Amino acid sequence: MPEKFCRVNTVSLRSRQHGVVLFIALIVMVVMSLAALGLIRSVDTTTAVLGNLALRQAAIVPANYAIEDAASGLFTDAGGPRIPDIRADTAAQNYFAEHAAWDDQFGVPQPLQTRAAARALQRQFPLNCGSADPLSCDQVTYVTERMCYTNAPVIPADNSAAGSWCDMGEPKEAPGTTVNYGAPLNLPQQVFYRVTVRVDGPQGTVSFLQAMLR
Repeated sequence: MPEKFCRVNTVSLRSRQHGVVLFIALIVMVVMSLAALGLIRSVDTTTAVLGNLALRQAAIVPANYAIEDAASGLFTDAGGPRIPDIRADTAAQNYFAEHAAWDDQFGVPQPLQTRAAARALQRQFPLNCGSADPLSCDQVTYVTERMCYTNAPVIPADNSAAGSWCDMGEPKEAPGTTVNYGAPLNLPQQVFYRVTVRVDGPQGTVSFLQAMLR
């Protein structure tokens, strides 16, 4: 009997296989490209966050310096005072005798909300200057507010009889002071002062810090 042979079209099968491999390779390349873009964006975000944290840390020292300067304008034990009468505004010290309703949603008073308004204040100083260019410096400005209501009655200079017109607190005591709890104490209360500091740092960054003094 004559032998019969079956011929397979190998050329057609190979061409089909090459088409499938090319399609899978394209899908893999698209997935790898998306993963690379995601990695790049993640690295950029991490770098930006670390940069912001570094700039924030760098603003703490100038802000602390400003708070110390504000305290020296108010208190004798801090090297002052430079404010002649706490019942009146003192523009040279960025001091306001009353707490106005001018805070924004972040608690920043109006004189510090914009760079132009902050630069209009009289008491400010550059720090950390790396060159003669003033834009390379940390421009530090602060505002001191006595925490008393607007249109409050005239309060004596020693803050006595401030009553409910001001935010008051107990006076600070020296370390190691012994208090007699068996007898009532009639200690004069002290008014709080709020210091808000604005630090304009490099690369257009702005940092704010607030502290309460008494």
